[in-house]
Amino acid sequence: MLDEIDQRERVEVDSTNGRKWWRRVVVIVGAAVLVAALLVASPDGTAGQIADITVQGGELTLAEGGARLVRDADGVFARADIPTPAPGSYVYPSSDMTPPWSAPHPDVAPADEDGPEVFTLWLFHFNHPERCTDGACDLDDLGTDTAARGGAVQVDGRITDGDRLVLEGRVRVGQPSADGAVLESPEGAEVHFAIAPHGRALEGSDLWRQLNGPIGNPTLWWTATFLP
Repeated sequence: MLDEIDQRERVEVDSTNGRKWWRRVVVIVGAAVLVAALLVASPDGTAGQIADITVQGGELTLAEGGARLVRDADGVFARADIPTPAPGSYVYPSSDMTPPWSAPHPDVAPADEDGPEVFTLWLFHFNHPERCTDGACDLDDLGTDTAARGGAVQVDGRITDGDRLVLEGRVRVGQPSADGAVLESPEGAEVHFAIAPHGRALEGSDLWRQLNGPIGNPTLWWTATFLP
C-alpha cells in the first residue's frame, strides 16, 4: 500500500501547511499491512476483487473481505461493509483536521449510546502505480504533476442505522476529483479505500458538511488496498 506511517508523527494541522498537509495525510497505511485482493464475482456476475478492511491505523483486520472493488473500462464500483463502530469505541478526529481546499467542518463528538454517527468513504487511485516513487505509491504520487497521477474522490456518505455500515458507489473515468488527478486507468490503477468518521450526526447544513467532505488522517481511517 502506501509508505508506513509512524503514529508518533501525526500531522499537525496548520493553515500554513496548505496542500502539503493534505498530500501527507493521504498516506493511508504502511506497506506492512498490504492485503492481497482476491478475485470474486459481483452480484451481476462481473469479475471483481475483495480485500480486508483494517482498523484505524491499519495494523489489524476489522472486516475480513469487507471491501469490494469492481473494475471496468468506464470506472470502478467500490463497496465497504463493516460492523457499525460503537459511539465512543474509537478515536475521533478534531474538526480542524481538514485539507485547505475544503469547507470548515463542524465540531466532532461521539454520539450517545447507539446514537447515529456519520461516516464517509473515500477512494484514492494511482493511475500508473508502476511509476510510483521508491517502488510504492505514497504521498509523492498524489497530484496531476506526478508520474503516477494519484487522486482522491469521495464515494459515499452515510448516517449509521443498525449493526452494519455499508458505503458504496461508483467512480467514473474523468470524474472530477477532490484532490489530485482524475481516474484515468480503472483497470490498471492501484486503489485504496478510506472510511472516515465524522462524529455524531448533526442537523441542517452541519449534517450536509459531515456527509460531503474530508476529515482526519490515516491513523483515524479504516482502510483497504487493491493492487491492479
